[in-house]
Amino acid sequence: MASLQDAIDRLPAPFRDEKFSLLQQGIDDCQDTEVYVNQERDFAFLEPRPEVNYVAYRPRVKKLALGAYKKTLSVTGRRFEKIATLFPGACKVLEVGAGDGAFLAHVADLFPRLSLACVEVDQNTQPDRDSLPGLVQYASLADVCELGERYDLVCAFHVLEHILEPAQFLEECRSRLAPGGRLIFEVPSLDDPLLSLYESPAYRCFYFQRQHPYVYSARSLPRLLEHSGLHVEQVIPHQRYGLENHLQWLTRGEPGGNERFRETFRELEPGYARTLEESGRSDAVIVVAGEPH
Repeated sequence: MASLQDAIDRLPAPFRDEKFSLLQQGIDDCQDTEVYVNQERDFAFLEPRPEVNYVAYRPRVKKLALGAYKKTLSVTGRRFEKIATLFPGACKVLEVGAGDGAFLAHVADLFPRLSLACVEVDQNTQPDRDSLPGLVQYASLADVCELGERYDLVCAFHVLEHILEPAQFLEECRSRLAPGGRLIFEVPSLDDPLLSLYESPAYRCFYFQRQHPYVYSARSLPRLLEHSGLHVEQVIPHQRYGLENHLQWLTRGEPGGNERFRETFRELEPGYARTLEESGRSDAVIVVAGEPH
């Protein structure tokens, strides 16, 4: 294994100038992988750097048969609510890493006149995307760049943490913006309450995974974007998983839903998520950025 300094030197700027220490030996799907965290504890990386084939990507939610539970969370609708003010007046929207197209389908229902496009290499979710009328699909961001298409909004939800070379990715996304356009990124956050508040040992073992070579936060993601020359306009906490899920982890040490918890605490869920977001301890963060003024 390369030395720690060699691993740090390969990090994207500005993180390669920060100091790191070992946070964890072994991750959920590979005990030989180490997790390092910076002194600010707002950015972490895996070593050795993982390689993942996304052409036939099988996300962990499918591996663990958690699809039915995830549908109860209404993540897509709540995500849209947090960025809804950016869509009126937009004409063209591109989502990078669209998966099954659920977000774009939600947008299409609300703004049927919008021109929608996506970038996605995963073949498993191709039929779902094909069912969305009028969706223009690309196999790579390079294809979009080659055609010279530009968009009012370029979105990437839970994509950036998969990217080993974010500087190039950010530059390609930025190049696709129409004048006055905005980039919208959402990533998992190290501020996740099961890590930062409850300090669940079981969850920490589960949290880090090969698909995420880098883990950002509400503080480190803006640093990355600003170093790339972007102007950060909004940092929006987004708590996806609620009290039901957290109690499942704290009492049973495992992911997923629990019908008894769900029914008992149903009325508390909205306030619980809101409190975590207001305290800066959300499991994801959305950052909106554009060109400098």
